[in-house]
Amino acid sequence: MFNASTTPPRHAFNPSRRNTLKKTAVSLCAGMLPLSLAGSIAGAATPAARYRRYNVSSGSRMSKRMLDSYARAVRAMLALPPEDPRNWYRHAVIHTLDCPHGNWWFLVWHRGYLGWFERICRELSNDPEFALPYWDWTSEQKVPAGLFEGVLDPNHNAYIPAAEDFERRFKGALAASSYWTSPGGTFDPRSQYGQLLARNVRFDADLMFDIVTDPSGRLFYDQPGARGLRRERPGFSAATVEAVAPDTIRAALAAPDFITFASPKSFNHATMAGFSVLEAKPHNAVHRCVGSHECNFIEPEGFMTDMLSSVDPLFYLHHANLDRLWDVWTRKQARLGLPTLPDGVELRTDLPDEQKSAEETATDYYRWAREPMLFFVDAQGRPVAQTRAGDYASTASFSYDYEAGSGEEAVTGQPRTQAGARRVYTGSVTSRRADAGGAAGATVKLPAGTLEQARTAGATVIANITLNFPEFAHHQPYVVILNGPDDPSGVDAGSPYYLATISMFGHKGHGGPVSYALPLGNKLAGAGMAQALAANGTLRVRVAPLHGMMGHHDMAAEPVELLGVTIETY
Repeated sequence: MFNASTTPPRHAFNPSRRNTLKKTAVSLCAGMLPLSLAGSIAGAATPAARYRRYNVSSGSRMSKRMLDSYARAVRAMLALPPEDPRNWYRHAVIHTLDCPHGNWWFLVWHRGYLGWFERICRELSNDPEFALPYWDWTSEQKVPAGLFEGVLDPNHNAYIPAAEDFERRFKGALAASSYWTSPGGTFDPRSQYGQLLARNVRFDADLMFDIVTDPSGRLFYDQPGARGLRRERPGFSAATVEAVAPDTIRAALAAPDFITFASPKSFNHATMAGFSVLEAKPHNAVHRCVGSHECNFIEPEGFMTDMLSSVDPLFYLHHANLDRLWDVWTRKQARLGLPTLPDGVELRTDLPDEQKSAEETATDYYRWAREPMLFFVDAQGRPVAQTRAGDYASTASFSYDYEAGSGEEAVTGQPRTQAGARRVYTGSVTSRRADAGGAAGATVKLPAGTLEQARTAGATVIANITLNFPEFAHHQPYVVILNGPDDPSGVDAGSPYYLATISMFGHKGHGGPVSYALPLGNKLAGAGMAQALAANGTLRVRVAPLHGMMGHHDMAAEPVELLGVTIETY
């Protein structure tokens, strides 16, 4: 028996009275909103951008200029004293301390982090036109050649060569920072100190332990292992190529609402809930590829694999591309007259929190927009005044746009027709443990013709997989297999039964249940399975440790539990 729930589309194309009223309210409110937010609401005009972010490999004059300016800025930041918050490693530590992953603040936090970093680079490069380049890994499935030149390679001698040297140089500066203080002598959970305690970073010694000493996997990577991919072998593995492929990007951009696109809701930005298509596949896979030996996913080698990843200059170009795709999705939504931010943005006011109405404070948008983001510094190294997620809802926050890249057809191409009601089909778990001894598994029974109808209607089909990670298993990769033979050992990234490689980004404090959204429409078509499903209607999904499938049984971690699988169409 299948369990199917049918819900109306979050934002239907056919206008109802409620949607019409909401759109009217949106248009009225847009003119009263701050510059950073007005352009993010469907139908609102975005002011012309002051800066443009270029594709690092386009070969244009501006692209080359921006990469040269970037290198000057990196060298200048590396030369700053440890006491200067703009120092290269001090800025990377912001990511270690505060970065969200696996929740709906993932994209907006990184927009703020990159935006202020870009201003620091503009100041220190002496290039008043500087804008951060982006790395379009969908069209260039390898580390760009320019990122192996000079200080743009973290193995360069301008970088700190070993963890012990980092500790010696930065221990005093971090201990003297204001992170672990209570202004006015009163503890505030919405202070920097409060945010750090939410991540169990109680004092500077905890941070230094994570970076230098942690026996389960320290965050600092000694040279020459500061980056996994090298000049002589810069290319992606087959699994990473699949994770950044055009079909994957199209599925990510097809998300009908903000939470589906940006990753699920969580209580705060220190808590993981799950990964959207964009975060689960290209984000995590590229981090893992660049930060593992020859992109093999199982031998960590390089800062990009963990929470000190922004030591590698490639980090910022990777995240600029993710931000670019958020901008593409936002413009696609606006073109279709659909909301671009969490529900309730049309009720937003500039009133102080204590004066806002109960209706406004009950919205998803209010919860999302008021989340504190307290660690960013400006081009002079001073704490910034923009300290909430809502301050970074739009590219207008930093007045930039992008040179067109992969995925732009979602905005410029023929709009997709409405796929009908959003449907979710719940599977039955048949085997819970994924370990060296075997795969976890589930079956999902679909009504006859479901997938064929979804394909005909242009709908996106997603497998949502929820795993429960023990404390030290989450940094191990897992392979997801769709149907296929009982023995999964022959399934690799080139197999028609391969669905995805699940790779967690980072490791500290990431135990517990986490969901992954994995697109499977093109997988079904490629394997010729859609026709077969019309007969028996059953999909079989399995999860197996990558180490075991590659014969590295000595590297196997604790078992992971499969909690559930659903198939969703929208």
